[in-house]
Amino acid sequence: MMNTCFKNVTLFTLVLISLISCSKEETTESAPADASIAKYLFDATKDEVDQQLNLQGSLNGFTDNHESGPRGGCATITITPQGISFPKTVTIVFPQNCTTFAGASIEGTVVITISGKIREIGTVATFSLADFHYKNYKLTGNYAITFLGNFSHSTSITNGEIVTPLNEVITYEATNTSTHTEGTSTTFKTNPLTFLQDDVYSVSSVSTGINSKGNAYTLNTTSPLIYKVACQWLTAGIISITEDSKPKITATLDYGQGTCDNKAILKVNNISTEIQLP
Repeated sequence: MMNTCFKNVTLFTLVLISLISCSKEETTESAPADASIAKYLFDATKDEVDQQLNLQGSLNGFTDNHESGPRGGCATITITPQGISFPKTVTIVFPQNCTTFAGASIEGTVVITISGKIREIGTVATFSLADFHYKNYKLTGNYAITFLGNFSHSTSITNGEIVTPLNEVITYEATNTSTHTEGTSTTFKTNPLTFLQDDVYSVSSVSTGINSKGNAYTLNTTSPLIYKVACQWLTAGIISITEDSKPKITATLDYGQGTCDNKAILKVNNISTEIQLP
């Protein structure tokens, strides 16, 4: 969850796709829609947790905790034990009417166990979601993040499940590798209020699950996904999506060439459409 100095917002926040369709089109588009929704929600949740943890001095090896205050927004954070000893348990509570740093609605509790400082090679952080909601979607699942060095970390997501506002269920499992490519020179100590804002991450990912139609899907990164902390959306990268249906569905989603906007090109069975992401 964190990358050096826990700025890992690894990954990148994948964007939620809202596809409005009917009859045959609805079935055809269920794979890209559900897979993209799942990836977006689980990655966005982790990104928010990463940013909250990055603001905690004791997790970065400093004596000042900054466990509350304007930098943390509406979240309440408790760290035990206090001081610089590890392992630690971190509880983040997002109350009703809370929003992320990017402005998305978020509510629930995240309990994290972290074995060492977030910037140390070999540190492992695990957390689960309890009665957790992101943008009116209910999420459950387990995360395990391992710091690999060289500004990289890996993330495993298991037993992921989403209940949509329409009470549809999507399952999700993923393995992500994120590398911090820009912004490594600004740190918690040098720029405590803004050190995350120049961060850029390159992410590779493999995800699987069952969509709301009951069909298995697979999602793979074919061109690295580029996530800028200062931008709400992915700014570049391509993912491929397949659904084990009859007939088999294949799709790609292209996030562009670096512009910070909510546009992407969705290609389903060789038909391309520009879509706007929420």
